Amino acid sequence: MASEFEKILNEYAATVVERAQSNLRIKRRVRGKIVNRVSSGNLLNSLVYKIKIRYGKPTIDFTVDNDAAGKYADVIEFGRKPYPGQPTKRPPYKDIMEWIRMKPLKLRNRQGEFIKSTESAIKSAAIAIAKSIGERGIEGINYYGEAIDDTWDDYKDKLMDAYVKDIEQRLLLNKR
Repeated sequence: MASEFEKILNEYAATVVERAQSNLRIKRRVRGKIVNRVSSGNLLNSLVYKIKIRYGKPTIDFTVDNDAAGKYADVIEFGRKPYPGQPTKRPPYKDIMEWIRMKPLKLRNRQGEFIKSTESAIKSAAIAIAKSIGERGIEGINYYGEAIDDTWDDYKDKLMDAYVKDIEQRLLLNKR
């Protein structure tokens, strides 16, 4: 039977995941542009939590449940620092090509005119985006960090009270 503390801890963790999903859906202004960080919904739908006991204390790991989203979840959360002048530090352009197809982006030529999305145009755009990411980095959005900050005040007293009651119950059981 789950203790009151475990129930509230699970409720808190589920609330954090819901808030993180909401944070991912929000359109944000990054470097002057309004951006939506959800493309396929793969990351959004893979957010999970795992409660573990480490050294006798409960911990919550907020993570993702599939490897595909795991490849870029931290980049979206924390961002990516720039590596100017180091072409080997660019992200793989093939992943960006998939993203362009999924989004779908409307490609433009150097004059700003819309062009047909051929394989070569998509590849050229992906390479240019990878180069830009390598040189300028990506600003993170802290979807999990903000979710934890936003929900902590609502749950900290409930968690502490339930934890104290749980310890008291264990002590009473050990006395018997």
